[in-house]
Amino acid sequence: MKQRNLLLVVLLLLAGSIGFSQVLGRIEYMEGTVQISRNGTTLSGVDIGTSIENLDQVKTTPDSSVTIAFSKNSGLSGTLQIVPGTTAVIRQDQISGTATNEVELLAGSVSLKVKRLAGVRSAAQVKTPTSVLGVRGTEFVVASFNGAVLVACKEGEVACFAYSASTGSKSTQSIPSVPGKLVEVLENGSMKSGDFPEGNFEENWDAVRDTWKNFYIELLVADPAAMLNAFAGNWTLYSTKLESGAAKLRANQTLKNWLKQGSTPSGSFGIWMKEKQAVVKDLISVRGDMMLAIITWYRIEELLPYIPESAMSRKLANGQTIGSFIAQYKKSSKTVSNAISLFRSAEKLYMLRNDGVSPFSDF
Repeated sequence: MKQRNLLLVVLLLLAGSIGFSQVLGRIEYMEGTVQISRNGTTLSGVDIGTSIENLDQVKTTPDSSVTIAFSKNSGLSGTLQIVPGTTAVIRQDQISGTATNEVELLAGSVSLKVKRLAGVRSAAQVKTPTSVLGVRGTEFVVASFNGAVLVACKEGEVACFAYSASTGSKSTQSIPSVPGKLVEVLENGSMKSGDFPEGNFEENWDAVRDTWKNFYIELLVADPAAMLNAFAGNWTLYSTKLESGAAKLRANQTLKNWLKQGSTPSGSFGIWMKEKQAVVKDLISVRGDMMLAIITWYRIEELLPYIPESAMSRKLANGQTIGSFIAQYKKSSKTVSNAISLFRSAEKLYMLRNDGVSPFSDF
């Protein structure tokens, strides 16, 4: 009898550990081509009904958009709309028994309309490299460009915090985004609030967001070298460090075995404890450089479309011309992309064996 009970407990725990990775949502509507990256590969045949899993990266082109409906596994009801020219990672982490759903907005703009399911411990937030936006059952929009973030709320309330992805620190004070108020979070951690126009919310948001973004574009076009100088040195440094860290992950025998097993891990909890220890040290050693490489990568990606051809011969502070740096960046960005995909796959496989808890929730 005791053996039966023990077997039942093991089976339930195993189901809970694997269950976290189930579908968090599905594509409800889409226009154009939408790219979904999962477990280091790009999905083919993305269309209405395609599932969205934990740690999927969703990318829209300048001519495409997608609406994702959250599933019961997320603990939320509602939708996430990803507009043209946006890259976001959808993730869920079990934190103190609460299913915390996060939209990691790397570039572009998203719109959320969500509320928690009754009787379910769940939460939602949007995170950018410079802000954390805590959702309290609401409908709101977020735009990210040039390290700054703009937030407007149609219904409910969003708590806006300054955040540093490079250090993982969040401000203790927040500014609420409520209907009629616009909040901006700047890269230096300062925050300010202003009035949002009355009338049609969607039309007003489009106008405000475009005016806001064009301000930063004008600064770039006026002096592209000054804008790129902040990232050229960082890109060479962090992309090199990230590739070195990825080489450690690729050489990790335990991770090799996990990748072969995929989403159906084998073994016991005792074995998983030892395996997690063998993998987590390399994950932790890579994470800092990965975060800094991601920040630099997407800032450069934002800037490139607006650099005029006439600026390509101008010199950066490191002696490179803008044109030669862009060529170097494009050559190495694929390597960085592969390294980031490997890291996310390793984190997801760890969570499969850790009741849905990321190693970075433990440390």
